[in-house]
Amino acid sequence: MRVLTLLLVALASVAVADDADDAGARIHEYFELFNARDVETIANEIYSSPVHIGGGDSHSMYADPEGAIESLTSFYGQLDEQGWKASVIDHLEICQLSDTLALVDARFSRMTQDDEPIPPAVRTTLYVVQKVEGRWGIVAFYGHGADKRPSCS
Repeated sequence: MRVLTLLLVALASVAVADDADDAGARIHEYFELFNARDVETIANEIYSSPVHIGGGDSHSMYADPEGAIESLTSFYGQLDEQGWKASVIDHLEICQLSDTLALVDARFSRMTQDDEPIPPAVRTTLYVVQKVEGRWGIVAFYGHGADKRPSCS
């Protein structure tokens, strides 16, 4: 009986690790789609509407995919003015909160056409991802200072 209990605990640990890896993979996929400017896929397959956005003193929401598409399209204009080429992940910190909820803190840079970082050189965003019907989706994201990364404890 003790062996069965240990086996079940081990299998549960593997499942949680797999979920954490899947949540992190979803953020990598999001960055790839963002760099490809695929707003349709982001809005309809990566985001899980409504999506809450916060950082600093402001908060907003993408109520539906159409709102996300409109906002993202506008945001690319701002990025283009800065010479943006791609956003590049440096490191992800993943906190698995439950079988269906994870926090993924991304440390990344926005790079110019000349492969120089757009200031600030290091950016951080905390993504809240939720698994619904077997698929991880971003339900919220919050920009924060690079020196104040959340921990899992």
